[in-house]
Amino acid sequence: MRQLILPALLAALILTGAARAAPAAHLQLVDLTPAFAAAWEHTKDLPDDARVAAFDAEMAPRLPGFYDAARYESAASRASYPGRLIRTLNAFPQQRAGIEDVSRRFAGMLAPALTSFEARFGPMTGYPPVYLVNSMGEFDGGTRDLPQGSRLLFGADVIARIHTGEHTIQPFFHHELFHILHHRSFKECDQIWCGLWTEGLAVYVASQLNPGATDEDLLLTLPQPIRPAVEKDRAAAVCAVTQRLDSVDPKDYAGLFTFDHLSPNLPPRFGYYIGYLVAQDLGKTHTLADLAHLDNAHARPLVEAALHRLASCG
Repeated sequence: MRQLILPALLAALILTGAARAAPAAHLQLVDLTPAFAAAWEHTKDLPDDARVAAFDAEMAPRLPGFYDAARYESAASRASYPGRLIRTLNAFPQQRAGIEDVSRRFAGMLAPALTSFEARFGPMTGYPPVYLVNSMGEFDGGTRDLPQGSRLLFGADVIARIHTGEHTIQPFFHHELFHILHHRSFKECDQIWCGLWTEGLAVYVASQLNPGATDEDLLLTLPQPIRPAVEKDRAAAVCAVTQRLDSVDPKDYAGLFTFDHLSPNLPPRFGYYIGYLVAQDLGKTHTLADLAHLDNAHARPLVEAALHRLASCG
């Protein structure tokens, strides 16, 4: 019965304002893109400095802490926030049609992914709302730590830009849904191995829930195909990760999980693929449920053992 009623239920839970206090039976979706458009309209005639303050004040009650320079860790990012917001607001008229198209279709895209995810992992109950936002070009989906806690956010602006063409969006939704489920068992940490495990396992889960998914479907082709670049010298890539498992250097993280390069011979975001190989190796002897419920203490030795099986690093 859940599979029959869930799409309608999810559509009925879409809101255009702040999330209500009462918990939803399933994931509650809060669409803030209409509120962003309204704030753009209300502030469009203000000078830049006043516009940033007015825009942030209007959006703050709807998603506290997101449209706020304080959420960025580095001083440079905090200082650049006003300029970034103004550029986003200036670009909005050109992006508006794509964002509004995503907003109209989003519940219908997410509902079947949620249904199939729950069929494997059980009902997604007791979670905070999920938000659809204008991410200012930051992400298509991801969790962010905000004053009220960690929240799963989807960026309608980036979804409109990169989720086009022939590839299916369902693996992307499965990837992001898995992050909030996984967080109940596995606690985030700043060390590289935690990012490797959380992101790699999410890619693996998406691949298992979508047999036949391509690397494009799994987002392993951004900004370039990762698999062939790594497989030219897999051992070098695995060892580059193995040597950095305990690193908390932002440059190491950026080279593994963002569009930065760790070295000239390794592609951007290759940490997702190495993490996927680790999870794939462990999937030979563990179920998805087993892997999903490992805590940090039990996951770490398994990650190290899988890396050693993938390559001997001396």
